[in-house]
Amino acid sequence: MEQNKGKEIARQFLGIPYRHGGRDSTGLDCLGLVYLFYKKLEIEIPTDDGRPYTTDWYKTDPERFVRGLLQVGRGINLNTEQLQPFDLVYFRVGGAVTHAGVMVDHRSFLHVMTGQSVRITPLNLAWKRRLRGARRLR
Repeated sequence: MEQNKGKEIARQFLGIPYRHGGRDSTGLDCLGLVYLFYKKLEIEIPTDDGRPYTTDWYKTDPERFVRGLLQVGRGINLNTEQLQPFDLVYFRVGGAVTHAGVMVDHRSFLHVMTGQSVRITPLNLAWKRRLRGARRLR
């Protein structure tokens, strides 16, 4: 079952600490987590846009993250009832879209945030308010 596969893959990442620019099991940022999750499904997505990025990259180019996300998969309706396991979701945190995760079932997503470790979080009202888009990669 698809939902079980998503949770099985997600469990492999739980507890990995946040690290800016992290792309392996010693530390991940949200893009590194998304990249490695999809790699387990044999889906390749870019790990970056080829330019260095500082911790405050969004202040000089707030659309940078969204531009990259729009290059993968296909857009889907933002009606959260239509989100499925394996959908890539992205959020506005602060003044720009700076955060992404992967739906592991119809109600929760895998992600990592600054100062935390990888976790599964319910897509509750607070996260739904921040949700700015979703991409279907499979």
